[in-house]
Amino acid sequence: MITGECLCGTVRWRVVGPLAPLSHCHCAMCRKAHATPVVSFTACSADAFDWICGEDAIVAYASSAGFIRPFCGHCGSCLPGTTPDPNEISLPVGTLQGDPGLRGGRHIFTADKLPWVTISAFAETIAGHPPGTDLPEQPGPDRADAAPGGPLRGSCLCGAVAYELSQLPEFYNCHCSRCRRARAAAHTTNGVVAIDALRFTHGENNVTTFRLPGARRFGQAFCRTCGSGLPRRDVSFGTAIVPLGSLDSPAPGPGWHIFTASMAPWWQISDDLPRFPGARPT
Repeated sequence: MITGECLCGTVRWRVVGPLAPLSHCHCAMCRKAHATPVVSFTACSADAFDWICGEDAIVAYASSAGFIRPFCGHCGSCLPGTTPDPNEISLPVGTLQGDPGLRGGRHIFTADKLPWVTISAFAETIAGHPPGTDLPEQPGPDRADAAPGGPLRGSCLCGAVAYELSQLPEFYNCHCSRCRRARAAAHTTNGVVAIDALRFTHGENNVTTFRLPGARRFGQAFCRTCGSGLPRRDVSFGTAIVPLGSLDSPAPGPGWHIFTASMAPWWQISDDLPRFPGARPT
Protein backbone atom coordinates (compact mmCIF):
# COMPACT_ATOMS: atom_id res chain seq x y z
CA MET A 1 0.00 0.00 0.00
CA ILE A 2 1.24 3.49 -0.90
CA THR A 3 -0.07 6.57 0.94
CA GLY A 4 0.11 10.28 0.24
CA GLU A 5 -0.90 13.57 1.77
CA CYS A 6 -0.89 17.31 1.18
CA LEU A 7 1.51 19.72 2.88
CA CYS A 8 -0.80 20.49 5.80
CA GLY A 9 -1.93 16.86 6.20
CA THR A 10 -5.62 17.66 5.83
CA VAL A 11 -6.07 15.54 2.68
CA ARG A 12 -4.77 11.96 2.67
CA TRP A 13 -5.15 9.00 0.34
CA ARG A 14 -3.92 5.49 -0.32
CA VAL A 15 -3.27 3.22 -3.28
CA VAL A 16 -3.55 -0.54 -2.98
CA GLY A 17 -2.16 -1.88 -6.23
CA PRO A 18 0.63 -1.35 -8.75
CA LEU A 19 1.84 2.07 -9.89
CA ALA A 20 2.53 3.02 -13.50
CA PRO A 21 6.08 3.94 -14.60
CA LEU A 22 7.19 7.51 -14.00
CA SER A 23 6.49 10.33 -16.45
CA HIS A 24 8.21 13.70 -16.03
CA CYS A 25 6.05 16.36 -17.68
CA HIS A 26 7.45 19.62 -19.08
CA CYS A 27 4.18 21.02 -20.48
CA ALA A 28 3.32 24.65 -19.80
CA MET A 29 0.08 23.73 -18.02
CA CYS A 30 1.79 21.47 -15.47
CA ARG A 31 4.52 24.06 -15.02
CA LYS A 32 1.88 26.67 -14.16
CA ALA A 33 -0.28 24.43 -11.97
CA HIS A 34 2.65 23.21 -9.87
CA ALA A 35 4.77 26.38 -10.25
CA THR A 36 7.81 24.19 -11.02
CA PRO A 37 9.85 23.56 -14.20
CA VAL A 38 8.95 19.86 -14.40
CA VAL A 39 6.39 17.64 -12.64
CA SER A 40 6.69 13.88 -12.05
CA PHE A 41 3.63 11.64 -12.25
CA THR A 42 2.67 8.03 -11.85
CA ALA A 43 -0.82 6.56 -12.15
CA CYS A 44 -2.97 3.81 -10.70
CA SER A 45 -6.26 2.09 -11.39
CA ALA A 46 -9.28 4.03 -10.15
CA ASP A 47 -10.34 0.90 -8.26
CA ALA A 48 -7.01 0.90 -6.36
CA PHE A 49 -7.36 4.51 -5.14
CA ASP A 50 -9.15 5.69 -2.01
CA TRP A 51 -9.35 9.00 -0.14
CA ILE A 52 -8.62 8.50 3.56
CA CYS A 53 -9.70 11.92 4.81
CA GLY A 54 -10.05 15.57 3.90
CA GLU A 55 -12.25 15.29 0.81
CA ASP A 56 -14.21 18.35 1.93
CA ALA A 57 -11.00 20.43 1.65
CA ILE A 58 -10.39 19.51 -2.01
CA VAL A 59 -10.89 22.17 -4.66
CA ALA A 60 -11.20 20.83 -8.22
CA TYR A 61 -10.03 22.86 -11.20
CA ALA A 62 -10.71 21.65 -14.75
CA SER A 63 -7.64 22.78 -16.69
CA SER A 64 -8.84 21.28 -19.98
CA ALA A 65 -11.29 18.70 -21.31
CA GLY A 66 -11.12 15.60 -19.15
CA PHE A 67 -8.26 16.83 -16.97
CA ILE A 68 -9.16 17.76 -13.38
CA ARG A 69 -6.36 19.24 -11.25
CA PRO A 70 -7.47 19.06 -7.59
CA PHE A 71 -5.62 20.88 -4.82
CA CYS A 72 -5.96 21.33 -1.08
CA GLY A 73 -7.88 24.51 -0.36
CA HIS A 74 -5.96 24.98 2.90
CA CYS A 75 -2.32 24.63 1.81
CA GLY A 76 -2.43 24.58 -2.01
CA SER A 77 -0.74 21.20 -2.53
CA CYS A 78 -1.60 19.62 -5.87
CA LEU A 79 -3.47 16.34 -5.42
CA PRO A 80 -4.29 13.17 -7.39
CA GLY A 81 -6.65 13.87 -10.26
CA THR A 82 -8.53 12.35 -13.16
CA THR A 83 -7.63 12.03 -16.82
CA PRO A 84 -9.82 11.35 -19.87
CA ASP A 85 -9.41 7.67 -18.99
CA PRO A 86 -12.16 7.01 -16.36
CA ASN A 87 -10.30 3.95 -15.09
CA GLU A 88 -7.12 5.86 -14.21
CA ILE A 89 -6.02 8.23 -11.44
CA SER A 90 -3.03 10.50 -12.05
CA LEU A 91 -0.72 10.77 -9.02
CA PRO A 92 1.85 13.56 -8.56
CA VAL A 93 4.76 11.65 -7.05
CA GLY A 94 5.93 14.51 -4.83
CA THR A 95 2.98 13.97 -2.49
CA LEU A 96 3.60 10.24 -1.91
CA GLN A 97 4.86 9.11 1.48
CA GLY A 98 8.18 7.29 1.62
CA ASP A 99 9.84 5.66 -1.38
CA PRO A 100 7.33 4.38 -3.96
CA GLY A 101 10.08 2.26 -5.52
CA LEU A 102 9.86 3.98 -8.92
CA ARG A 103 12.99 4.98 -10.81
CA GLY A 104 13.91 6.44 -14.18
CA GLY A 105 10.91 7.29 -16.31
CA ARG A 106 10.29 9.11 -19.56
CA HIS A 107 10.21 12.87 -20.11
CA ILE A 108 7.11 14.06 -21.97
CA PHE A 109 6.18 17.35 -23.64
CA THR A 110 9.86 18.13 -24.04
CA ALA A 111 8.92 20.49 -26.89
CA ASP A 112 7.75 22.83 -24.08
CA LYS A 113 10.83 22.26 -21.91
CA LEU A 114 12.52 25.33 -20.45
CA PRO A 115 15.82 25.82 -22.30
CA TRP A 116 18.05 25.47 -19.24
CA VAL A 117 16.47 22.24 -17.91
CA THR A 118 18.91 19.34 -18.33
CA ILE A 119 17.68 15.81 -19.08
CA SER A 120 19.94 12.80 -18.75
CA ALA A 121 21.24 11.54 -22.09
CA PHE A 122 19.98 8.07 -21.11
CA ALA A 123 16.36 9.16 -20.52
CA GLU A 124 13.56 8.60 -23.01
CA THR A 125 12.21 11.90 -24.31
CA ILE A 126 8.89 12.50 -26.08
CA ALA A 127 7.95 15.86 -27.64
CA GLY A 128 4.26 15.63 -26.70
CA HIS A 129 1.86 12.96 -25.47
CA PRO A 130 3.29 9.44 -25.22
CA PRO A 131 2.53 7.34 -28.32
CA GLY A 132 -0.77 5.48 -28.16
CA THR A 133 -2.50 7.79 -25.69
CA ASP A 134 -4.81 9.20 -28.38
CA LEU A 135 -5.30 12.50 -26.53
CA PRO A 136 -5.61 15.97 -28.05
CA GLU A 137 -2.76 18.41 -27.61
CA GLN A 138 -3.17 20.60 -24.53
CA PRO A 139 -2.15 24.19 -25.33
CA GLY A 140 -0.62 26.12 -22.49
CA PRO A 141 -1.81 29.52 -21.27
CA ASP A 142 -1.39 32.22 -23.93
CA ARG A 143 0.15 35.06 -21.96
CA ALA A 144 2.22 37.93 -23.35
CA ASP A 145 5.84 38.16 -22.26
CA ALA A 146 7.24 41.31 -20.75
CA ALA A 147 8.88 43.76 -23.15
CA PRO A 148 12.69 43.52 -23.29
CA GLY A 149 14.17 45.44 -20.41
CA GLY A 150 10.81 45.73 -18.66
CA PRO A 151 9.46 43.94 -15.60
CA LEU A 152 9.14 40.17 -15.52
CA ARG A 153 5.53 39.04 -15.64
CA GLY A 154 3.82 35.99 -14.19
CA SER A 155 0.38 34.56 -13.57
CA CYS A 156 -1.56 31.55 -12.37
CA LEU A 157 -2.94 28.83 -14.65
CA CYS A 158 -6.50 30.16 -14.78
CA GLY A 159 -5.39 33.78 -15.27
CA ALA A 160 -7.25 35.12 -12.23
CA VAL A 161 -3.97 36.41 -10.72
CA ALA A 162 -1.11 38.22 -12.46
CA TYR A 163 2.00 39.95 -11.15
CA GLU A 164 5.20 41.64 -12.24
CA LEU A 165 8.71 41.92 -10.81
CA SER A 166 10.93 44.98 -11.07
CA GLN A 167 13.93 42.93 -9.90
CA LEU A 168 15.45 39.78 -11.42
CA PRO A 169 15.37 36.94 -8.86
CA GLU A 170 18.35 34.69 -8.25
CA PHE A 171 16.82 31.24 -8.61
CA TYR A 172 17.75 27.96 -6.89
CA ASN A 173 16.38 24.41 -6.71
CA CYS A 174 15.20 23.23 -3.30
CA HIS A 175 14.88 19.46 -2.69
CA CYS A 176 13.54 19.58 0.89
CA SER A 177 10.55 17.39 1.74
CA ARG A 178 8.38 20.41 2.49
CA CYS A 179 8.88 21.91 -0.96
CA ARG A 180 8.37 18.51 -2.56
CA ARG A 181 4.98 18.07 -0.91
CA ALA A 182 3.95 21.71 -1.29
CA ARG A 183 4.25 21.70 -5.07
CA ALA A 184 3.84 17.92 -5.57
CA ALA A 185 7.06 17.68 -7.58
CA ALA A 186 10.63 16.48 -7.13
CA HIS A 187 11.74 19.96 -6.14
CA THR A 188 10.79 23.60 -6.32
CA THR A 189 12.67 26.31 -8.19
CA ASN A 190 12.33 29.56 -6.30
CA GLY A 191 13.88 33.01 -6.36
CA VAL A 192 14.00 35.84 -3.85
CA VAL A 193 13.48 39.55 -4.49
CA ALA A 194 12.98 42.60 -2.29
CA ILE A 195 9.40 42.77 -1.08
CA ASP A 196 8.70 46.02 -2.91
CA ALA A 197 9.91 44.49 -6.20
CA LEU A 198 6.71 42.41 -6.38
CA ARG A 199 3.50 43.99 -7.61
CA PHE A 200 0.26 42.13 -8.30
CA THR A 201 -1.31 43.67 -11.40
CA HIS A 202 -4.67 42.00 -10.79
CA GLY A 203 -6.29 39.34 -8.64
CA GLU A 204 -4.30 39.77 -5.44
CA ASN A 205 -7.50 39.20 -3.47
CA ASN A 206 -7.61 35.71 -5.05
CA VAL A 207 -4.28 34.74 -3.48
CA THR A 208 -4.31 32.51 -0.39
CA THR A 209 -1.21 32.22 1.81
CA PHE A 210 -0.51 29.15 3.91
CA ARG A 211 2.18 29.23 6.59
CA LEU A 212 3.33 25.87 7.87
CA PRO A 213 2.80 25.70 11.66
CA GLY A 214 6.08 25.50 13.55
CA ALA A 215 8.18 26.61 10.57
CA ARG A 216 10.17 29.82 10.92
CA ARG A 217 9.81 30.90 7.31
CA PHE A 218 8.16 28.17 5.24
CA GLY A 219 4.87 28.79 3.51
CA GLN A 220 3.32 29.11 0.10
CA ALA A 221 0.90 31.35 -1.75
CA PHE A 222 -1.52 30.00 -4.33
CA CYS A 223 -4.52 30.95 -6.42
CA ARG A 224 -7.73 29.96 -4.66
CA THR A 225 -9.36 29.11 -8.02
CA CYS A 226 -6.76 26.91 -9.75
CA GLY A 227 -4.22 26.20 -6.98
CA SER A 228 -1.21 27.51 -8.93
CA GLY A 229 1.77 28.53 -6.82
CA LEU A 230 2.40 32.28 -6.73
CA PRO A 231 4.89 34.72 -5.17
CA ARG A 232 4.65 35.04 -1.40
CA ARG A 233 5.56 38.11 0.63
CA ASP A 234 7.61 37.51 3.78
CA VAL A 235 7.18 40.76 5.69
CA SER A 236 9.43 39.71 8.58
CA PHE A 237 12.42 39.40 6.22
CA GLY A 238 11.42 42.09 3.73
CA THR A 239 11.47 39.67 0.78
CA ALA A 240 9.18 37.97 -1.69
CA ILE A 241 9.67 34.32 -2.71
CA VAL A 242 8.91 33.72 -6.39
CA PRO A 243 8.24 30.23 -7.85
CA LEU A 244 9.88 30.17 -11.27
CA GLY A 245 7.15 28.01 -12.81
CA SER A 246 4.64 30.85 -12.39
CA LEU A 247 6.55 33.21 -14.69
CA ASP A 248 5.34 34.04 -18.20
CA SER A 249 8.49 36.00 -19.10
CA PRO A 250 11.73 34.19 -19.96
CA ALA A 251 14.01 33.99 -16.95
CA PRO A 252 17.46 32.57 -16.21
CA GLY A 253 17.71 29.13 -14.71
CA PRO A 254 18.68 28.31 -11.13
CA GLY A 255 22.23 28.69 -9.89
CA TRP A 256 22.45 25.91 -7.32
CA HIS A 257 20.69 23.03 -5.52
CA ILE A 258 19.95 23.02 -1.78
CA PHE A 259 18.82 20.32 0.66
CA THR A 260 20.03 17.57 -1.66
CA ALA A 261 20.36 15.30 1.40
CA SER A 262 16.55 15.20 1.34
CA MET A 263 16.28 14.66 -2.43
CA ALA A 264 13.50 12.38 -3.68
CA PRO A 265 14.85 8.82 -4.20
CA TRP A 266 13.20 8.68 -7.63
CA TRP A 267 14.85 11.86 -8.93
CA GLN A 268 18.32 12.39 -10.41
CA ILE A 269 20.15 15.67 -10.87
CA SER A 270 21.47 15.88 -14.42
CA ASP A 271 23.27 19.24 -14.36
CA ASP A 272 26.59 20.46 -12.96
CA LEU A 273 25.24 23.18 -10.66
CA PRO A 274 26.69 23.43 -7.14
CA ARG A 275 24.94 21.16 -4.63
CA PHE A 276 24.49 21.67 -0.92
CA PRO A 277 23.13 18.95 1.42
CA GLY A 278 21.35 21.59 3.49
CA ALA A 279 20.93 25.33 3.16
CA ARG A 280 23.44 27.22 1.03
CA PRO A 281 26.27 28.58 3.18
CA THR A 282 26.24 32.36 3.48
